[in-house]
Amino acid sequence: MFRLPPLHRAAAVFLRLRLASPRATFSSKPANPRTSSVASAAAPAAAAVSDAIVRLVAAGGRSLEADLDRLDPALSHPIVSATLRALTDRGLPAARFFDWLALRRGFSPSAHAHNLLVENAGSLADYRAMSRAMESMSTRRVPLTERAFAFLNTSQGSARDTAIAILATLDEVGGPCRASGVFSLVKALASICEFDAAMSVIQETARGARYYNALIAVKCKTGDFHGAREVFDEMRRSGFGPNSNSWNYLLGCLLKNGRVAEACELVEAMERSEHNDIPNSLTYEILAYHACKEGRMDSAMRILDQMFLEKLTPRITIHTAFIKGYLYAGRIDDACRYVSAMSTRDRRSVNRNYSLLAKLLCKAGMIVDAGRILYELMEKEALLPDHSAYIRVIKDLHKIGKGDLAAELKLILQKLSVHAESAG
Repeated sequence: MFRLPPLHRAAAVFLRLRLASPRATFSSKPANPRTSSVASAAAPAAAAVSDAIVRLVAAGGRSLEADLDRLDPALSHPIVSATLRALTDRGLPAARFFDWLALRRGFSPSAHAHNLLVENAGSLADYRAMSRAMESMSTRRVPLTERAFAFLNTSQGSARDTAIAILATLDEVGGPCRASGVFSLVKALASICEFDAAMSVIQETARGARYYNALIAVKCKTGDFHGAREVFDEMRRSGFGPNSNSWNYLLGCLLKNGRVAEACELVEAMERSEHNDIPNSLTYEILAYHACKEGRMDSAMRILDQMFLEKLTPRITIHTAFIKGYLYAGRIDDACRYVSAMSTRDRRSVNRNYSLLAKLLCKAGMIVDAGRILYELMEKEALLPDHSAYIRVIKDLHKIGKGDLAAELKLILQKLSVHAESAG
């Protein structure tokens, strides 16, 4: 039997987890020196190809396509992306290069490259070229992303005027591109804090919860709860009532900034909502996560109990928060009891929980205890651990001279593997 001492309490486990010195030194060799050297050698070659293409485009002339044919560059998606970015940085149009690229046999531009082409046209305020690029994307059902509108951050004109010009182009193109384009445009404007322009886009196009939520998310991320609440209230006035995501963004913002009393009031308002999905599973997870972060583990457990009472299944992230919360508080036994209890309450999380706990115990220097955790997973639960956790524990057991315990873990792993193969 895998005889190990009981889990010892580590008063300094928090510091050991946070401050464990890395084993790597300056003299350490890379994990795969051959791969590293190949990548290092390839980088200058790729840059040279990109530079050569940019020089040809800069030279212009009617023979550009023929010049590119003669160059016959070895193309890859990274090279194409680097070339498109370089053309945009130098203020050079990329349309002819992209048209030539699209005709190359055996190479198809990526979705990212298509978005970079739109960005290039936008940076030059060439809306005709932007329209052609969007039409090509719409035909191929390639969605527009925020990258397509990254030029807004350096645009010389007003963000609102530029947004109106982009909207006119999207309306002209129509199709699938318009829906993804409007949403990405709102997100791009919000990301550079052009909220008035983003709101005007929403009001001019399809008002919807996810568009407003894009603004709320950015304002909450920057700690601007007042601004987020204004957007929230505008949603209500517009008739597109806030959904669970809207409420959860506000809740997370309040808790992140230590405004617990207001967060409690918000939760009470959520409970009075007429919508069945408010509050939802994520609401409970936000509350439990912040309770764990503050070390209020008993409060967090009451929230989790309520989740199970409501027949809501927690995501793996909340289990991670509990396990780390207990360990950082030095409550090692409680972390183990939590993992064991969840093996009956949430079977989907068993392997992940045990494996994570084993890794964290290894990180804290509690190698033998980590071995006991994996042994329990395989012996009691008859489940195989995550490969990375298993390898970490085996290696660390050998390093501390506990090869006999490592051998015992290997033996039970082999038995489980054979049983799994025969059952399959």
